[in-house]
Amino acid sequence: MDGSSENLRNKCAACFRQYNKMEHLVEHMRVSFHSSHEPKCGVCQKHCRSFESLREHLIGPLPKVDCARIFGIRGCNLCLNIFDSSSALRAHRTACQYSRTSVNSGFISRMSRMSLQSSTDNYGRTQGLQVVALACKMVGGGSDGSLDLCARVCLVGEDESIVFHTYIKPQIPVTNYR
Repeated sequence: MDGSSENLRNKCAACFRQYNKMEHLVEHMRVSFHSSHEPKCGVCQKHCRSFESLREHLIGPLPKVDCARIFGIRGCNLCLNIFDSSSALRAHRTACQYSRTSVNSGFISRMSRMSLQSSTDNYGRTQGLQVVALACKMVGGGSDGSLDLCARVCLVGEDESIVFHTYIKPQIPVTNYR
């Protein structure tokens, strides 16, 4: 065996982690449950576990150079999407659902309709946001049912009352209802 074959690394196509042995990559794929619902870099298509890790990938202290350069020109700092041109980015910013300027059509407006904004107590004093918990029920997709697909979302208040509940239609067929 020559020295160059020892340097070959097996790379996960979703998160780009690298492994020395194919067995380790197979084990990673078996337990990682990469999902189409994970945030993904618009430049290199890398899956990230959370929006915070995607933010670090794009604009964090040690961003990926190519991704950071393109994101700096065509990326929305609010929703972390990357657009085809800087003019498309400007048009998007006026209607970004996470933008505080578009309260009437955005995420904040939907939350306020669910009474998650400030409330008043028995003495007329304004209280801050109430504590809520988010729960998701997952089903399996793909040929072996190993892909995680969100099928149901529920917000529960601190008094254990249901604030919001909805079913979600997965983008691919469900093969395991778990």
